Amino acid sequence: MTNDELYQARLENRFLKETIVALREELEKERICRDDDAQKALAGDHDAIKQLKETIDALRFVLEKTAIDHDKDKQQLMADYRNEMIQLQSMVDAMRQELEKNNIHYEGKIGNIRRANQDEMRQLQEQIFALRKKLENYEK
Repeated sequence: MTNDELYQARLENRFLKETIVALREELEKERICRDDDAQKALAGDHDAIKQLKETIDALRFVLEKTAIDHDKDKQQLMADYRNEMIQLQSMVDAMRQELEKNNIHYEGKIGNIRRANQDEMRQLQEQIFALRKKLENYEK
């Protein structure tokens, strides 16, 4: 090998070594960037998870409060229904007494009142059924 060839080989060797060092540095920078990106993504995921947990807790609180409110509403509706039934029963008793006094004269009126009461009770029962369905849907 001549001096010129040896010189060229040394230059090429030096160039290859510098290239290897540059590539290593570039790879290290790339690894650091990837690690930083991974850390940022992980931190973002942790924040998202924290926010989701907070949202879940808030929604759970609202759902529980809604369930409690619905239970209160249901109890109030049942109490109102019982009171109205007592009132209706009292009204029916009064009508029966009136019917006994004026049986022939008021027979037609009593039939109409009973139909109206039945319609009203049916409507109330339908309303209760609809409200129960709504409540069940809310509870689900």
